[in-house]
Amino acid sequence: MKKFGISSVLAVSAFCFLSWLSPLKAYATTVTMDFTGVGGANSGGVYTYPYNFNVGGGPTVQLMCVSYLQEIEIPETWTATITAIGTATSTLTRTDEEEDAYLDSVILTPGASAQTISDAQWAAWEVGDPALITSLPGGLDDSGIADEYNLAVAFVAANTLANDASFYAGYQLYVPVSGSESPTTYGLPQTFIGPAPVPEPSGLILLGSGLLAAAGALYRRKKRIT
Repeated sequence: MKKFGISSVLAVSAFCFLSWLSPLKAYATTVTMDFTGVGGANSGGVYTYPYNFNVGGGPTVQLMCVSYLQEIEIPETWTATITAIGTATSTLTRTDEEEDAYLDSVILTPGASAQTISDAQWAAWEVGDPALITSLPGGLDDSGIADEYNLAVAFVAANTLANDASFYAGYQLYVPVSGSESPTTYGLPQTFIGPAPVPEPSGLILLGSGLLAAAGALYRRKKRIT
């Protein structure tokens, strides 16, 4: 068997480490979504961002809804697949997902007004249901919503996944698994979008230390057998 030198081991370790950090990594994680409530914002007779969830038993996270036609209730649980933006594994197209990522960034901008957040939420629903563009419920004024929608379209046209991967990597979709909802009152739950978690420094240090330790052990073993 060919022996690997310390430089080869370190190179492989570095590749694995950087691959783990890469914003382009492919992933699909299945989690349990526990819908715990809404933030109280209401527009057009429906609740808008934020929607509160316990994801996989973790702390509460706030997500934006991107599918207007489905419904959920409190409390409701279901299984969802977490997917990267641009994979188009939901009922949305790849472009839809990218536009929703931009609109989520508008909502999360520090200091964003309640009206801007409401407009961005409705613009995200227009992305998934174009019929809303000409027929908004509750007598809503489409001007601000159309502005946010057009900004999302323009942003995605200028920033595709190929040349702005770091932006899209900052968001992820929670796509419901059909038949997993409980109770089943409304059928398939909605799809949601939110920020992708950033690796904690302690996790990075632990991973790096483990790789270096493995490289050192292999190096000492190599010295014993040569």
